[in-house]
Amino acid sequence: MPFNSFTVGTAVTPTVIETYISHYVNRKPLAQKPTAHISYHEGLNLIRQFLLYASHHTVEDIQRFTSQWVPCPHWVKVDEVTVPPESITKAADALQIQLGPKGIQQVGGKTWWQWRRDASQLSADWIEMRGDYNERVKKGLKAKRIMFYVHGGAYFFGSVDEHRYQLQRHARKLKARVFAR
Repeated sequence: MPFNSFTVGTAVTPTVIETYISHYVNRKPLAQKPTAHISYHEGLNLIRQFLLYASHHTVEDIQRFTSQWVPCPHWVKVDEVTVPPESITKAADALQIQLGPKGIQQVGGKTWWQWRRDASQLSADWIEMRGDYNERVKKGLKAKRIMFYVHGGAYFFGSVDEHRYQLQRHARKLKARVFAR
């Protein structure tokens, strides 16, 4: 069976409906649990069902599905930037100092962080609510809060595109800029 938005939707829809109904039928037992909030309860069960469904597909299928481009709504400002090579080198030096010889050995050596091909650029996104950006620029202010987000998929599958909705929610709730890679 193919692994695409339609088949994933078909696989998780019964769980979404079942969770919605059971959430309200079993409301009292949930009162003191994190699942007392419908969005958390739905999200948790949705992810569980997605992972179960994904476990029956190949890694290549999952990579193809999770690397799809996700559009950005007009109320979110996204600026793609390139991290200069000298900043990458400076960050690597700082990491190596922080890790020390023993830590460097544990993570796989001094060049473990060099996952890119030679001469390829490291790009990242600045994500911010457009309204917050306009207000900040109008007042001539710098951002008071910045969240640094590193994608946790080990670059094996998924991307910042896939997590942009989550990142824009963080930006909105924190009234912050998010630097995402």
